Amino acid sequence: MLRSDRVAPNNAPETGNPGSIRLAVHADDPITHLALVSYVRRYPQLALTRWGAPADIAVAALQDPDTESLGALCEQLSSHPQLLLIVDGHWSADLYAALAAGVRAVLFRQDFTWERFGETLKQAQAGHGDLPTELQGQLLDKVRQTHQEVLAPRGLTPGGLTLREVDVLRLVSEGDELQDIGVKLGYSERTIKNVLYGVIKRYQLRNRVHAVAYAIRCGLI
Repeated sequence: MLRSDRVAPNNAPETGNPGSIRLAVHADDPITHLALVSYVRRYPQLALTRWGAPADIAVAALQDPDTESLGALCEQLSSHPQLLLIVDGHWSADLYAALAAGVRAVLFRQDFTWERFGETLKQAQAGHGDLPTELQGQLLDKVRQTHQEVLAPRGLTPGGLTLREVDVLRLVSEGDELQDIGVKLGYSERTIKNVLYGVIKRYQLRNRVHAVAYAIRCGLI
């Protein structure tokens, strides 16, 4: 249970100044809900809005969340806010599904402090992620499994490029001419041009330089 030095009624109207960050709050436990509402009302840059109404950030306190309960929670939201979850108990939700639903931050109840909550709100508002170490490890395991079982057998990389496309872009970044790239990789110059054109068109890039920059941002070269 979260405690605050003051509380507000559960059916309190929306609050906040124009241009403030809109927060929706959900908790089955009424004391937790009132404590979260009270926190939001202390800061004029935060605007309390009703659960299900358009919001920038949705804060939900959940008990033992799984994929089904998290999906049901997200169905109640009329927009697609950043989700900050306060978790009491065991996390068993699929992390990919959680991230796709908009989860940006997770705080376990045993690690909760109001100072940490405020910092996590700032991270979520900025579009940054904030996951406990335990969930970070699970996510890395999922990424590795996806790469080994789904991407690699199909000749794909995490950035969506094929291994051949990565090889071509790497050599372009090193200053090789298209004819030389074809010789090194065993393809015709026309094939190399088609590879580059495919990448540029698929990702709506401007030119070869932009394609190389995209591959660098993805950490592929």
